[in-house]
Amino acid sequence: MNAKRQHLGFTPLLVGPLSGLLGGICLGEWNVLLERLKGNSIFDFTDLAGIAIWHGLLWLVIGLAAGLAWTIWLAVRRRPQETNCLAWFIIFCYFAAWLLGQGFINIYIFAGILNRSAIALNAIIFILAVAGLVLLGRKFKKKAPSFNLFWKSYLAIHLAVLLAGLVALLTQTNIRQHRLGNEEQALTPVSGQSAKNVVLVVWDAVRADHLSCYGYPRQTSPFLDQLASRGILFEQAIAASSHTVESIPSLLSSTLPTSHQMNDITSYLPSSLIIMPQVFKTLGYNTAAFSFNPYFSPAYGYNKGLDRFFAPDEFSVKAYKTIFGHILDRSRRLPVVSQGLKPVYLLSQKLATLSFGETELASTDPEAMTSRVTNWIKNHAHKPFFLLAHLEGGHAPYLAPTAFIKKFWPEENLPESQSWPTTFPQGLGLFLPFRSGPEIAEADRQKMIAFYDAKIAYHDYWLGQLLEFLQTEDKLKDTLLLVTADHGEEFFDHRGWGHGHSLYQELIRVPLIMCGEGWLPAGLKISTTVSLLDLFPTLFYLLGLNEVISLAYPLEGEDLSQALGEGREPEKKQPICSELTQGSQRAWSLVSYPWKIIHSVFSSEEVTELYNLADDPQEKNDLSATYPEETMKLLTSLHKIINLAGQKVFKSQRRWISPAEKEKLRSLGYID
Repeated sequence: MNAKRQHLGFTPLLVGPLSGLLGGICLGEWNVLLERLKGNSIFDFTDLAGIAIWHGLLWLVIGLAAGLAWTIWLAVRRRPQETNCLAWFIIFCYFAAWLLGQGFINIYIFAGILNRSAIALNAIIFILAVAGLVLLGRKFKKKAPSFNLFWKSYLAIHLAVLLAGLVALLTQTNIRQHRLGNEEQALTPVSGQSAKNVVLVVWDAVRADHLSCYGYPRQTSPFLDQLASRGILFEQAIAASSHTVESIPSLLSSTLPTSHQMNDITSYLPSSLIIMPQVFKTLGYNTAAFSFNPYFSPAYGYNKGLDRFFAPDEFSVKAYKTIFGHILDRSRRLPVVSQGLKPVYLLSQKLATLSFGETELASTDPEAMTSRVTNWIKNHAHKPFFLLAHLEGGHAPYLAPTAFIKKFWPEENLPESQSWPTTFPQGLGLFLPFRSGPEIAEADRQKMIAFYDAKIAYHDYWLGQLLEFLQTEDKLKDTLLLVTADHGEEFFDHRGWGHGHSLYQELIRVPLIMCGEGWLPAGLKISTTVSLLDLFPTLFYLLGLNEVISLAYPLEGEDLSQALGEGREPEKKQPICSELTQGSQRAWSLVSYPWKIIHSVFSSEEVTELYNLADDPQEKNDLSATYPEETMKLLTSLHKIINLAGQKVFKSQRRWISPAEKEKLRSLGYID
C-alpha cells in the first residue's frame, strides 16, 4: 500500500493549479520588480501584491487546465506516474521567465514590429526555450527535484516579498503618493468671478480633415462647426506625436517627448514636470479630469493638480500593462489565438473588477461621459474651474448608435456591438512602424471610414449637448472652451491602419478650436502652422497667469496670445516638431511650412523624406532627392531642437510660487 501511494504521488489535478498559482505569483512579482529596476514606470511596490495575486489566480486556471489534460492523458495511457509538485512549479516558473524575457524584448525593443531582426531573435529565443524545456523534462524524468535548502529559501524569499507587497497595499499612504504630496502646492482659494473657467475637450484619434469645419464634404461635426464660427479655428495644428502616450503629456506640459520621456506603456509622468492642471489648482480653481483612455489616468501620474480624476480603475489599467496582461489584451487582435485565450481574458477582466473594486467610470460612452461632466460642473461652479475631458473621439473600434452610422453607411450590415477591430483588415494587428500594413478591398476601406465618421458625429452631438448645457447655465460668457485631438488616424493613406506608426499629416494634423464669447475674436481662421505645445503658454499669457506665477523652467511651445487677442495671424519663430517611439524604432518630423521632413530610424536603416505641403498636402511625392540642400537644412534644425529638448532637466521639487508671488496673488484678489 505504501509503495503504491509513493508511486502515484500527488495527482496532476491538485499539483497543476497549486504550482500554477505559485508560478503566476512569481511572474507578477518579477514583472513589478523588473519595471522598478528599469525606472520611470507606472508600477510601484504597492502594486506588487495585487498584480502578483492577479497573475497567480489566472495561472491557477491555466494550471488546472494543464493538470486536467495530464490526468486524462495518464488515464488513457493507463500508466500511473508520479507527479512531483516542485517539478511542476519549476516548469511553471520556467514558462514565466520565458514569457517575461521574450515579452520585455518585444515590448521595449521591437514593440510588436515584424522585421527580419525581430523574427530571427524571437525564433532563436523560442528554439532555445523549447530545447531547455525538453532538457528540463528529461532531467525530471530521471530524478524528480526535492525541496532542498535552495528551493525552501527561494519560496521563503517570494513569501517575504509578497507579504511586503500586502503591507504596502494596506498602508494608507504609499511611497509615491507621499513623495508627490510633499511636492504639491497647497490649494489657495480664488475670489468670486475674478477668473475665467477653462474647459478643454480632447478627442482621441480625430484627424482634422474628417471634420466639416475643416473642409470635409460629409457633415460630421455641425456643433463643432458652430463653435468654430464663434471662436478661433487653427487650420494647421500639429500634435507632438501620433499616439496618446507621447502626445498627451506634451499637450499638457508644453514639452516634447524627448523632454518628458513618456514613450512606452509603463512610463510614469516625471514628478518635476509641470502640467496644466497644476497651474489652475495653485490659483484655487476647482479642477477635474475625465478620461476613457488608460494612458491618460492616475495610474500614469496624471492626477497632479486635479481634485478629482474620473477614469478606468487604476488596478485594471496596471494589470493590463504587465507583460502577461499586455499579451492578453493584444490577443484580441490576433485571430489565430484570440478564441483560445478569450476565456482567460474574460476571467482576467472579472478578477480585476471583482477583486479590486469597480471603476470610477462605469461607461466611457460620450453620453455617459458628458453626463458626468455636466453634473460635476453643476456641483463645482461656485468658483472658477478647470475641466479636462478626454473622450474616445475617433478611436477604434468605430462603434456608434445605428442612427449615426446610417447617415454615412445606409446598408444593413452593421458591426456587432463588441467587435474589434470592426472592419480593420484581418492581420496580426500589431504596430508596423514605417512599413506597409495589410491591404483590404476599397469597399471595405470606405465602410471603415464611414463608421469612423459616424463615431465622430456621435461625439460631436454630445459636444453640442455640453454647449447647450453651458448656455443654459449661463456659463459660456465666463468660460474659455477648447477642442482638440491628441492625434489622427490612418486609413491606408500611407500603407498603414490606425495610429502610432508614422508621422504623416493624417496622424499629426489635428483640430484646434478656441472659443471665448465676448473675449476672443469670432470666426477667425488661423492659417499659420502651430503646435499643440503652444496651447499651454498661450493659455498662460491669455489668462494673465504670467502676472502672478513664475514657472521653474521655460515651456517649449510659443505664446500666441497677443496675436489672437488682436485678431491677426501669429508669427511662429520655430518650426514644428513631432516625435514617435515604438520600442527601439524612432521617428521625427519637422514642419517649416511649406516644407516638412520625416526622419525615421528603423533597425539599422535611416530614412529621410521631404514634402512640400502646399503643393502636396497628402505627402505622396518625396522630394528629398530633388532638394538635398533643403532636406539637410531641415534635418540640421531638427537635430538642434531635439538636442535642446534632451538637455532639459526637471527639478525634483516643484516650489514654483514664491512668497512674493503669493502676495501679488492677494493684491489681485486671487487669494484671501
